[in-house]
Amino acid sequence: MGKTRTQRAAEMRERIDCYFEQRREEGRFPTEAGMLLALELSEEEYLRLGEDRLFRKEFERARLARMDWLENQMVTESGRASGCMNALKQEKNGGYADKAASREQRLVICLAGVGRGAAD
Repeated sequence: MGKTRTQRAAEMRERIDCYFEQRREEGRFPTEAGMLLALELSEEEYLRLGEDRLFRKEFERARLARMDWLENQMVTESGRASGCMNALKQEKNGGYADKAASREQRLVICLAGVGRGAAD
């Protein structure tokens, strides 16, 4: 008899955790592409599995782990802040946005009551 979706998702979590542990031991960032290679998944399979709630939960957990790694590197490792921020701006690593770039500012000048005949 085949495995249930829950069992397959639990196995996926174990394989993802193994990948992250291997990268931790190597001192390397756990990329999404590296994870797919380790899981032997094509991008198409990854997207298809991501439509399933149980697998999506595991992939979201992996994305949060990548964000955690990058955020910690930014504040603990000298000289890595800009590289980590560039990676965090990628949707697959968090989708961060610069505050200044994402906020529109407007200056409105009201001219009512100004000029010749305005007091009439």
